Amino acid sequence: MQDYQGNNGQPNDSNPYQQPQADVMPPRPESTLVINAPRGRDVGAGWRWISDGWRIFCNAKAVVFFGAVLLWLISGAIQQVPLLGILASFILAPVFSAGLLMLAYNADEQQSPRIGNIFRGFQEQFTPLLLLGLSYLGLFLGALIVGGIIGYLLFADMFSAMLNMAMSEQPGFPGGEGVLLRMVLLALIMAALFIPAMALYWFAPALVFFGKRPVGEALMMSLRGCLSNIMPMLWYGIAVVLLVILLMLPSLVLMLVAAALGAGVAAYILAWLPSLGFFLVLFPVLAVSYYSSFRDIYTDSL
Repeated sequence: MQDYQGNNGQPNDSNPYQQPQADVMPPRPESTLVINAPRGRDVGAGWRWISDGWRIFCNAKAVVFFGAVLLWLISGAIQQVPLLGILASFILAPVFSAGLLMLAYNADEQQSPRIGNIFRGFQEQFTPLLLLGLSYLGLFLGALIVGGIIGYLLFADMFSAMLNMAMSEQPGFPGGEGVLLRMVLLALIMAALFIPAMALYWFAPALVFFGKRPVGEALMMSLRGCLSNIMPMLWYGIAVVLLVILLMLPSLVLMLVAAALGAGVAAYILAWLPSLGFFLVLFPVLAVSYYSSFRDIYTDSL
């Protein structure tokens, strides 16, 4: 032992069999997402985003699940505050989205995600995200106001007739000419207003948070990304609807069986439990798939 230890009892550098003193497995460094101009993806990308969301969810099931649920609960609690809660939910939406994105990113990179990641938007890019939230609120209110004005012009004669009938205390409801046609037209106009507003905002939180883009540039890049991927995003939406219907089928079948057997209220409540269990998994997977769609469109890898 005299040959391998010095006077202080520590291993001597000349010992060829001593355990390496350097950390041979250092912590994996946090990689950086390189944000590019949006690229168009094939139609099948819509389903790949969902399947990739499942892969990321499986990397850290408990953390992703509880993180997504906690964000949903916090957002819901904020919305319960009269008037100010609705406004605050719009303004803080990008901040919460950044937290979800960070949670998904760490799970994707296998960098030990923590539930605390959902508050990352309050620590990084907070001011730009708040400005984006104000822009989101402005887009929503702008579309709502314009749609309201158009709706009033379309139904002005009906509103006038309803007012006259109320003042004369005459029962009934004024039909007007082409009411159904005008309702369909108004629905199309509202869609034409709100869909572009949502396209402007959709990827903007990720572009501000990950790409450090200014708010205006992020909004325009988000719009271009959505316009370049209309078909995969449409297929994504259809796939989500189909998954929801599929997950509801077991409960619907059980409810039909309960109705045929004349079961009580408790049986109907129990019939919903299978679908509830499925939704508890589907909800965080779909939340993470938002990150997957952003990464697929704006970076070089999914």
